[in-house]
Amino acid sequence: MSWYRIMMISALTSAPALAGAKGDDEPPAEPTHTIHVVTADELVTAKKRQLDIYSHLFGRKSTVVKRFNRRDSRFVRAGTRLRVPEIEEGEDYVPLPARHPAAVGHDRYILVVLDRQWLGLYEPNPDGTVTDRRTPTGAYRIFGKDEDHVSSKYPEPDGGSPMPWGLQFTADGGYWVHGGDMVGYPASHGCVRMFAEDARDLFGRVQIGTPLSVIETLD
Repeated sequence: MSWYRIMMISALTSAPALAGAKGDDEPPAEPTHTIHVVTADELVTAKKRQLDIYSHLFGRKSTVVKRFNRRDSRFVRAGTRLRVPEIEEGEDYVPLPARHPAAVGHDRYILVVLDRQWLGLYEPNPDGTVTDRRTPTGAYRIFGKDEDHVSSKYPEPDGGSPMPWGLQFTADGGYWVHGGDMVGYPASHGCVRMFAEDARDLFGRVQIGTPLSVIETLD
């Protein structure tokens, strides 16, 4: 990625982007992409190879393609249309600006952008420059951490839905950042849902008190 120091970036549950020629404080342009329609034969072959469909089809680009589509492999079926970004193998995926002004002065800063459906974790550079890496908008902080959190609300009426690697970011405990199924479209009940592996990574990087900001758009 063309950011100075990005700790992590994760899809939530809509249109990502890639670093372009814009300034570090501006959202980068979306990469061009092709469409790949998954076939039944490809799914069978992937299973025989004991690979998920992304690894079978895209090799080292599999993580990039998965995040671009916001869809776990178990939700890919025959006929699923996957968007394949036209980037070089191994190139990093940069959907957010390199810098976010509100991150200045913090050891860690989490930014959630609703219209882009992305979460970025900003951290200072060793030289001191802070850069990066339908939920209520506003300024929050991490109030609690629970790696085995279970929802008390969903599914209604009694809860019970797993929310692994949960980070509570409202004082009343009503909203969390957590791992969960990524089905290719916004599907949470106001929480911030991420790929499980990204949620685990984020969980290990932040502490109680880490600021978190939810904004509608970067524009």
